[in-house]
Amino acid sequence: MQNISSSESSPVIPKPQRIELVDAIRGFALMGICLVHFMEYFELYWINQDPTLVHNIVFFLFAGKAYAIFALMFGLSFFIIMDNQARKGVDFSYRFAWRLVILLIIGYIHTLLYLGDILSVLGIIGLSLLFVQKLNNRWLLIAAALCLLQLPFYYQFYAALHNWPGANDAPAHWAVFPEVYGAIAKATTLSELVAVNSWDGLTAKWLYFVESGRGIQLVGLFIIGLMLGRIGFFTQTGRFAKVRVIALVTALIAAAAFYCLDNYIKQLPATIFQEQGMAKMYLEQIIGSYLSTAIMASILLLFIQLYLWQPATKILNLLVPCGRISLSIYLIQAVVGIPLFYSVGLGGYLTFGQTNSLLLGIAFYGLLIAIAHWWVKNFYYGPVEWLWRSATYMTTKVPFKR
Repeated sequence: MQNISSSESSPVIPKPQRIELVDAIRGFALMGICLVHFMEYFELYWINQDPTLVHNIVFFLFAGKAYAIFALMFGLSFFIIMDNQARKGVDFSYRFAWRLVILLIIGYIHTLLYLGDILSVLGIIGLSLLFVQKLNNRWLLIAAALCLLQLPFYYQFYAALHNWPGANDAPAHWAVFPEVYGAIAKATTLSELVAVNSWDGLTAKWLYFVESGRGIQLVGLFIIGLMLGRIGFFTQTGRFAKVRVIALVTALIAAAAFYCLDNYIKQLPATIFQEQGMAKMYLEQIIGSYLSTAIMASILLLFIQLYLWQPATKILNLLVPCGRISLSIYLIQAVVGIPLFYSVGLGGYLTFGQTNSLLLGIAFYGLLIAIAHWWVKNFYYGPVEWLWRSATYMTTKVPFKR
C-alpha cells in the first residue's frame, strides 16, 4: 500500500464515527416518515381524505411521532458534534450556526418541490440549541418540560374560555392551507409548483408550526436529545437498562391515559365550554400533543429494547445504512413521490388510495434500504451529506469514496 505523507493529499476532515443504535433509530424514523408521506400523498391527502383503517393505524403510530424521533436525534447529533469538537479544544458554535444556514438553504430548495419539508424548520429552530448548550442538565430538563407542556395553549384555552378579543378567531393556517393545497393540486408544471411553494406554501407552513405548537415542541425534543447525549443514554446502554424499563412502562401508561382522555374530550359536545368558540379545540390540542409525545417515547423505547435483544439486532441493523445517509434518504422521497402523486406527474393522489400508497411506500423504502447498503460500502457519506459537510468546513477535502 502506498504511504501518503503529503498534508495536501490527506483529507483535512476526519472520517465519521458512527453509533449503530443511533443510526438504526434514524433509519426507523425515516421509514415512518416515508410511510406517512406516501399515505399523505405528500400533503395532498388533505384535499381528498380517505380515513381507512390502514390510514388510521399508520397515522396513529407514525404521524407526528416519526418526525419527533428524528428531531430528538437532531438534538443528539448536536451534542455529538459539539462534544467531539470540544474535546479537541475547538469552539464549534459559529461553525454549527453556519452548518444550520446551509441546512436551511437545502431545506428551502426542497420546500420548492415539497411543502412538507422539515429541514428548513430544523435549520432555523435548531439555532435554539446554541442558546441552551451551556445550561446544566437540571435547567435543560426544566426548559424541555416547559416546551413540551405547550403552555401557550393553556393561555389560549383560558383566553377563549373568557372570550378575550380575538381569542376565538380560527387559527390563520386553517384558511390558508386549503387554498395552498388547491393551488398545488392544480399545478401541472414544475414552475407552477415552485411558484406556490416559494411563498404562499412557505407562509402556510410557518403559520402551522407556530399555531399548532409544533415549533416549540421541536425545541423541547432538541433539548431532550442533547440531554440524552450528555448522559450517554445511547452509548452506555447497560447502565440505563433499569431506567429504560421504568421509562417505557411510564410512557405506555401515559399514552393509554391520554388516549382515553383524548377520546373522551372529542366526544364532548362542541358547546361544552361555550356556545361558540375555540376553547374545546385548544384543550384537544393540549391533550393531543401529550398523547403524541407519549406514543413517540413508547415507540422509541420499545425500539431500543428490541434492538438490544440479540435475536432482533441483526434484523434492525438493516436500517443502519439509511440512518447513516439520512439526509439523502429523506430528500429522495420527494424526488420520487412528487411525480407519483402530483398533477405534474401521474396525479396519484386522486387514484392510488391508502392501501396502494402504503404498499408503494413499503416497497420504496425497501429499495432505499438496498441502495443504502450498497452506498455505505462504497462511500463514507451520502451525496447530500458530503456536500453539507464540505460546505460546513468550506473545503472539498472531506473523505467520500472508500
